Amino acid sequence: MPRAVTGITTLYHYLNYINDTEDDPNSDISFTDQLRFIIDQSNSLISQKCNRVFGSATYQEWVEGGGENYLILRNYPITRVFHCASNSVDLMTVEGTGFQTATITSNSSALILTSQNTAGSTTETDLLYVDNANVSSMVTAIDLISGWDAEVLSGEDDALTSLIRPLDSGWALDEKVYLAGPYQGISVRVSDDSDSIIERLDGCSFNRFTFIRYIGGYTLPVCDDVGGTLTTAGNVPEALTLIANKIVKDTLQIIDEDVNMSSEKLGDYGYTRSKVVDAVDRHWSSLSAYARKIV
Repeated sequence: MPRAVTGITTLYHYLNYINDTEDDPNSDISFTDQLRFIIDQSNSLISQKCNRVFGSATYQEWVEGGGENYLILRNYPITRVFHCASNSVDLMTVEGTGFQTATITSNSSALILTSQNTAGSTTETDLLYVDNANVSSMVTAIDLISGWDAEVLSGEDDALTSLIRPLDSGWALDEKVYLAGPYQGISVRVSDDSDSIIERLDGCSFNRFTFIRYIGGYTLPVCDDVGGTLTTAGNVPEALTLIANKIVKDTLQIIDEDVNMSSEKLGDYGYTRSKVVDAVDRHWSSLSAYARKIV
């Protein structure tokens, strides 16, 4: 069964026109394999350079509002908003006792309890949201750990732990750290002026901590392994596709014109990747328009 291929370049569609029998007999890789590698590396390195994933994905973020009635989101184009809350509510508290230091951290996947004893030994415990889906179960899990105490705040037993606001470090030694989640949802829409901006429909300003869960990014075209048979059409801007195609073609041209290159070097994927990096850097002025938004 052919392997599906996808990316922001359309050059996959030309793979079925390549005749491997015309490859250089002295080369240790076929031209098809080389082209596929360059295409894959171009897609990967463009994403790294732009600091974003171009494929459509669901994002769950806490965004800091700037006192305006709009928010700029990093991952775009925004195609659907599931939930937006411009206020937070405290869900639970966590406290550590009997340690020399105690801190709690929250991220997108877990709560992390960190403590040091009098000998300076550090203990770190990860409590995954997937194992403790609501606040009540998370509190129960924390209470089972020696030296730690947690408490559910009024009415928040069933609140989802996966929505807890990220916290880089909360000082928990004999002090309660309050962990917050989104409060109530508000009505928003994607701006007519930009597909990276959402606007409040009530005209009010977004507060400092705003939670939003949304779908963002482009739908990438998908074709079969040999190219040519399109199974899923995408909505990647033609200008971005053109830049990606230029990067692939530039890389091939550079390799072809390199008078110092031997047939053995053709099989050096590290060498080829470095040429893709050079091509991406040369086209950065054009690529920057599609980079992750800075907010």
